[in-house]
Amino acid sequence: MNATSSHPIRTLAIVGVGLIGGSLGLALKRAGAVGRVIGVGRSPANLDTARSRGAIDEIQPDLRRAVSDADVIVLATPVNTIAALFGALAPALTDDKIITDVGSVKAGVCAAASAALGARISRFVPGHPIAGKEKSGIAAAAADLFENHKVILTPSDATDPQSCLTIKKMWQTIGAEVKSMTVSEHDRVLSITSHLPHVLSYVMMDFLATSPEREHCYQMAAGGFYDFTRTASSDPEMWRDISIMNKRHLLEHIAKFKRQLNNVAAMIDADDETAIEDLYASARRARALVTEKRKLES
Repeated sequence: MNATSSHPIRTLAIVGVGLIGGSLGLALKRAGAVGRVIGVGRSPANLDTARSRGAIDEIQPDLRRAVSDADVIVLATPVNTIAALFGALAPALTDDKIITDVGSVKAGVCAAASAALGARISRFVPGHPIAGKEKSGIAAAAADLFENHKVILTPSDATDPQSCLTIKKMWQTIGAEVKSMTVSEHDRVLSITSHLPHVLSYVMMDFLATSPEREHCYQMAAGGFYDFTRTASSDPEMWRDISIMNKRHLLEHIAKFKRQLNNVAAMIDADDETAIEDLYASARRARALVTEKRKLES
């Protein structure tokens, strides 16, 4: 990669300049960690907005031209389309380019990369920033989105160590904490900590919306309800794709969660005050530990 002394990344191409891609462009430019940012996407209006906001420097509608000009290529489109991009960009790849992505499911993305890139799979560094908002699109992008948030990299044995280090430093430069996991570990853990909670939030809102008492429920909803269902404001198309792409792990944990709900229902039905309180107290302690750990890490 031909980085200069003033900019660790000379030219960056962001494919998909929405919330994550746009925020990455804004953050790297604010940090002075990139010389030029090329934006690639389907919507000219979105790219114009990205350029006017300073997330990108120029627009390139042709994916291969953008790739040929860039040192680092970030695939920041919805996760189901990332896989299709590898075949399109493979002919423009050379050994001095690095590719990374931001997809929240890694198994399918990594398999597609391996099939399409061949020997140049060594230049692909799979990644996933654990940061986001309920709102999507370039209008929601922010330069501080990744500060004090984790970014997971899932390199394989074939991944070039120097390429991995470049991507790690890219994220660290804008305030993220970078962790490494295997693809399987990532998809399994995220199915519990992110994908299942989103499913539950959507289902809870749908449960309320289809209830005969929904109007009274809307009026009576308070802070706890809004906290629990906050992620139901997220992009349904994106979460549809994540749910399907990580269905093996997600279905496993939905089944386990259903069993847990059935256990609680049995406790309540039996008026088992001790069991109910013990479960709630255990959950409260777990929540306190997680909260404290997060404070210590921030």
